[in-house]
Amino acid sequence: METNQHLFKELEAAEKLFSDGSIKNAQKILRNVLKESKTLDKIPNKLRHKINAAISKSRYFDEISSFATNPKRNELIKKLDDLIKNPNKNLRKHAHNIHEIQTQWQVLDLSSKPASKSQWLNFNDLTKKAWEPCKEYFDEIKQIKIKNALSRNEIINNINEFVKNNSNKWPNSKSLIIFLQKTFKEWQKYAPVLEEDLDKLKKLYFDARKPINEEIRRQENENKEKKTLLIKKVADISNDDNEKNINEFIKLKDEWSNIGSAGKKNEKKMWDEFNNSANRFFSERKQKQKDEINKICELNKKLNNDEISVSEVKSALNEIADAKNTKEFKNIIKDIKSKINSINIAKKKDKFVAYANIYDVLLGKIEVDKAPSNFVNIIQKSLDNTESNIDELNYACIKLEVLAGIDSLKKDQIIRKNIQLEMLSNKFNKNNNLTTNDMDSLISHFIDNFSKNDSKTIHSNIWKRIIKCVDKLIS
Repeated sequence: METNQHLFKELEAAEKLFSDGSIKNAQKILRNVLKESKTLDKIPNKLRHKINAAISKSRYFDEISSFATNPKRNELIKKLDDLIKNPNKNLRKHAHNIHEIQTQWQVLDLSSKPASKSQWLNFNDLTKKAWEPCKEYFDEIKQIKIKNALSRNEIINNINEFVKNNSNKWPNSKSLIIFLQKTFKEWQKYAPVLEEDLDKLKKLYFDARKPINEEIRRQENENKEKKTLLIKKVADISNDDNEKNINEFIKLKDEWSNIGSAGKKNEKKMWDEFNNSANRFFSERKQKQKDEINKICELNKKLNNDEISVSEVKSALNEIADAKNTKEFKNIIKDIKSKINSINIAKKKDKFVAYANIYDVLLGKIEVDKAPSNFVNIIQKSLDNTESNIDELNYACIKLEVLAGIDSLKKDQIIRKNIQLEMLSNKFNKNNNLTTNDMDSLISHFIDNFSKNDSKTIHSNIWKRIIKCVDKLIS
């Protein structure tokens, strides 16, 4: 009775799996129930009816599965047949196509009712025929594997030759590691090889490398001892002058760099220990640098608030020694340049305004001290002028336009060319007594030939052209 109840529960589980669409698992449970039911002396009617109902449901799903999958299997059979009739010229691709069809067939067998015997025999027969053109491809692959084995054997011989030639005086460990990496890269290129060659070549390869690996370990152990000694030397540094401590450490650091690797396992750990031993030397310097950074920040703040001059900041920065490569130092240098530029712009603006005032001073509209001081005497002298010399005023204007690179009026082109020739001649003859070639001299020439008694629009217009030149030429 206990067994019967167990089978009822199994059948109920199978029914649920059928309902959930897990057909394969349900059929597996049903097969187990059928197997166990055959061991019973007599199957109760209720159990028999339940088993028959489950069998009917299983057959129904098999029929549904066959109905869905048989066309797919027939399609795969047709693909094989087409591949036999029209084999791919690229044998690698041909083999790949067969493999893909076989994979799809196996997936159908796993996900639905297995193929019928006739379908399977047909598919298997066609598969064998489809593989026939690949025979040459497989032979070609075999030859490649044989050649790869020969190449690998040559690499082994080269390693053995290297060991023979260098065992009396080995290169440094770095060179040996590079050699092994290079030969390994070559070794990897010549794959695959035949199964029967694989283990034998592998053993010969590692045996050939063994003396080199042993020498690398020997050198790394030797380097480890040397670096351990340097770490101890750093720990023993104890001068009263901290800069001397730092200099001694730097010398030991140079020694360290000339020693080879102590091995991947030890190198980083030892390097950290070496540097950490010297941290105490740099703590004082770091504090000094921190103090200097604070000083720089304070100077920069005062500079930007106009509480201190640029020259005072520059003078204070001369005392900075350890913070010159910090971002704070770079920022203050940048702000100094910006401040100097702002000062120069302001100076140029004030200077330009003073030059622009000259004409109003000449007309008596504003006081003479509003003009640049170097023009005061000539301005006062010009007050005695009874009339203006318009040609000389125009000459001063056009010459300033030449100096400033500003185009002159079309009507003044002949005068401009003559002035250019005159300037060129004076340049070669170095005879500059009668003419002027700088801005202030030409403005003085204008003032000397101007009189407010006959000032007109033409005089004002000439001055407007001159002041444009001043804006370009002023420094």
